[in-house]
Amino acid sequence: MGLPRFHVPAAAPGARVHFPEHTAHHAREVLRLRPGSSIRVFDGEGHEYEATLDAVTRDDVTARLGGQLAPLPESPLRIVLALSPLKGDLMEGVIQKATELGVAEIRPVVMARTDAVARPALRGSRQERWEKVASGAAEQCGRAVVPPIGATTTLEALLAEAFAGLRLAFLETADAPALRRVEATPASVLALVGPAGGFDPRELERLAAAGFEPAGLGPRILRSETAAVAAVAALQMLWGDLG
Repeated sequence: MGLPRFHVPAAAPGARVHFPEHTAHHAREVLRLRPGSSIRVFDGEGHEYEATLDAVTRDDVTARLGGQLAPLPESPLRIVLALSPLKGDLMEGVIQKATELGVAEIRPVVMARTDAVARPALRGSRQERWEKVASGAAEQCGRAVVPPIGATTTLEALLAEAFAGLRLAFLETADAPALRRVEATPASVLALVGPAGGFDPRELERLAAAGFEPAGLGPRILRSETAAVAAVAALQMLWGDLG
């Protein structure tokens, strides 16, 4: 196994850094590391460093950073995953897997059929937890970039935003066009996955008017959390770094 990796925002060469609370807990209570342990630290924006723990206490964990390391390359395909917030830990599972698969950004989007239990996300009730999940997933999978989790928005607001790239709406219908037929080698993709009940017919009209192309994920009807992960994996296989 390689050295333990920790996400510490604003890390810089030669600096003495204080771990965020959840990262400190993992180093101290889970891995049971001690002062002098060799580790790696990354800032979440693509920079990674050699480091040595110099203090591990109940109240604080600090490390001294050394030289900069070559980070794991990011995917050549910039994927922005937009999906309806999911209830319980389902959303956390999607964020974890999407981070591991190399998404550039995750956008929670409330739609007409979004589960009522998940709608409080519009008030930011889950934002901090989701960001911690993305941070932990990046630590585990070797990425030096933590994909930002956008503030939960509405479909209307998302459609009003400019996006320089391919826009795809993943549909649950068996007759949706196969993904491989949509376009050749885009640089950026905004991948939109609907809620458990699918897109409302009026939403489909608005999506078409906004330039979204329909895409399918095979003949079977997938749960929203499965569709989101499958969509990212399929995009990376076709145009990213899984092919």
